[in-house]
Amino acid sequence: MAFDFALVALPGAYSSSVGALMDSFLIARDRVEHVFAGEEEMRMETQLHILSADGEPVVLGDGRSFPVDGPANGEEPMAFIWLPAFRAGGREPLERRLAEAGPLIDWLRRQSEMGAVIGASGAASTLLMAGGFTSDLAVPVARAMQPLTRTLFPRQPFEERFGLVDHGHLLIGNGMGNDLQLIIRVLERMISPDIARWLSSIVGQDYEEKELLAPDPMVARAQLWIEQRFTGPINMAELAKHLSTSPATLNRRFHKALGLAPKAYVGQLRFQAAVRMLDKSTRSVDRIAQLVGYSDSRLFRAMFRQHAGMTASEWRTRPRPKAKTGGT
Repeated sequence: MAFDFALVALPGAYSSSVGALMDSFLIARDRVEHVFAGEEEMRMETQLHILSADGEPVVLGDGRSFPVDGPANGEEPMAFIWLPAFRAGGREPLERRLAEAGPLIDWLRRQSEMGAVIGASGAASTLLMAGGFTSDLAVPVARAMQPLTRTLFPRQPFEERFGLVDHGHLLIGNGMGNDLQLIIRVLERMISPDIARWLSSIVGQDYEEKELLAPDPMVARAQLWIEQRFTGPINMAELAKHLSTSPATLNRRFHKALGLAPKAYVGQLRFQAAVRMLDKSTRSVDRIAQLVGYSDSRLFRAMFRQHAGMTASEWRTRPRPKAKTGGT
């Protein structure tokens, strides 16, 4: 199973586009550590690898040398690969870059075949065009880049209406203005909607919450309170006091808004967190039970079977649909 993220540092990359993933990943990691705070240190198992085409440091667009962890040529599968926006520099420099990018494009193709989601910003989308990833996709391109891009890829369809396109295993933005929105979608899909909403609140991005938070303001506040604490003991009387209401009123309004009691909502959050860990980590079932709030693993196993119709071990080994490729 692929869990890790990779940032491929490209020559001339804009610092803000590189930082969009690095800062978002840091916020997501801090959020995980906060939600699962306890006696033992809990860290997000997903790691961020900083790579370059040849494993050497890269000079960014602002002239700074940017160190990397290694080359983008390994066979270890990645869950998400970020190609930050870079300075195109005109037709001839871009043509040279694409001509030299064969090994990187081949690595991206292998990663895509193993199920990796690839995100690209601005001029970095030309790497995907050159590799044939976008033959059936209209690519969003910023107005200033359109003449150059159309010259190099006359048969490539372009998206004129939207600045961000989400197409299965490809997420492409027309420039740095959409980088955070793109990465928020990745975190929502691969880590959790809670992490995505938290990141949105930190960076001031709009986030669609209609299906996540109840229209009743009291219940919405209760949801957020529970989300902050669901991995530990939940005292409904304390929650009701925090909301300046009675436990009976809280239970009634919660059930009316969401169709379930607050305690059932806690169980739902714990189940969802357990599923993400089963799918995206190698932690034992007993350890996952502890992390999501169960001191007795037997209670966790009963809860999981009730929600999933199978045991946690069966869930982890269930057949998975084959990932779609992003090739030619």
